[in-house]
Amino acid sequence: MDGSIIVFSLKKDMNPTEKNEFCHYFYGHETSSRKGKYRYHRHGLLDNIPHRKIAKSVIIIRSSDLEKVRDYVRGKVEEIHVRTIVLTEEDIKALKEKDHTTDGQ
Repeated sequence: MDGSIIVFSLKKDMNPTEKNEFCHYFYGHETSSRKGKYRYHRHGLLDNIPHRKIAKSVIIIRSSDLEKVRDYVRGKVEEIHVRTIVLTEEDIKALKEKDHTTDGQ
């Protein structure tokens, strides 16, 4: 399995609302009803892509998923750096555990 590390920074002219919206649709987020009775997770792009979040704006994904991520962030980031990396055993395990395609779905 090939891996890629992606490091990006959001556009400097994005206002806080736009940055928040990007993060919600990219990473997904927890939300609740107005009175806090119900809690649930709103899915984001990365919920459907096996990944490891290393730090803020730094993720490791399978190289086969690179175009999906690039398509999403295109036009929303100031700069993006992508490198092919050698995955550690821990990376491989994490990417396989989160792989929705291996469990028949």
